[in-house]
Amino acid sequence: MTFKVIKPGYFSTIQDYGRWGYAGYGMSQSGAMDEHAYCWANKLLNNHFNDAVLEITFGGVQLIALVDTVVITTGADLNFTINNQTAPMWQNIKISNGDLLSWGMPKSGIRSYFSVKGGFDVAQSFNSKSVNLRENIGQKLMQGDELNCNAHQYSIHKMIPRHYIPNYNNHCQLRLLPTYQFDEFNSHQKKLLFNQTYRISPANDRTGCRLKGQPIILLKQSSISEGISYGCVEISNDGMPIILLKDSPTIGGYPKIGTVFSLDLALLAQQQTNAKVRFQAIDMATAQQKRAEFNIFFGIE
Repeated sequence: MTFKVIKPGYFSTIQDYGRWGYAGYGMSQSGAMDEHAYCWANKLLNNHFNDAVLEITFGGVQLIALVDTVVITTGADLNFTINNQTAPMWQNIKISNGDLLSWGMPKSGIRSYFSVKGGFDVAQSFNSKSVNLRENIGQKLMQGDELNCNAHQYSIHKMIPRHYIPNYNNHCQLRLLPTYQFDEFNSHQKKLLFNQTYRISPANDRTGCRLKGQPIILLKQSSISEGISYGCVEISNDGMPIILLKDSPTIGGYPKIGTVFSLDLALLAQQQTNAKVRFQAIDMATAQQKRAEFNIFFGIE
């Protein structure tokens, strides 16, 4: 039982929760860029939190269902339709063999998540189904591909409470945890980071997001390369922050002023070029509490 790809879109890939335990071998975390939308897509279908979904970036996708099943689309509003009729998002929907599912141009946000009951049945690589083109793991969706899944006839109708649906048009406020190098930046450099509004540059993809703004001038521009993590904020030689994302390398030598709180990176994943971004501080205890609450709610192990 499958979905057949009629139009693959600009950049569509299979993603799950991520590739864990391989950073020591130089492999990225990978996984869905918008964790919030991804987790809701699986939760509303009673899927496992790690089930694979289709991450659709900037739309342009058409699929033909060759199976009767239950599906959901969350995340960006890419004008989702079924048989050329507008279809609801953030709630599960029954579809039938022969239905045409389409995602058009972005109205709000840039990444949609299409999930099926039971998740997509694709091969794992290094204990994950996530595609990472930078590391030559898997490939993006191509015309004629088939996405395997199981048939499902029945599902209790579920939808997200409206107040949990993000407004992707809001300015992006990113809470920052200080790294061990935070105190190597002087008070002026820290004020520049926290007191200005940055804009997202065109250098923005699954590897990282480079910001534009008033530069933070560094006396020490680089150091010995060391381990870096998802959400790490490096200050490059031109003084611009780079926020490392799901497919980023595992080592780097730029000075690191902090790490963005992981749950805030979901909103960043939905921002287009020139969107506004600001930083604010968050303490470790608050971040850990909010992270634990999120993990418990979505059953993340």
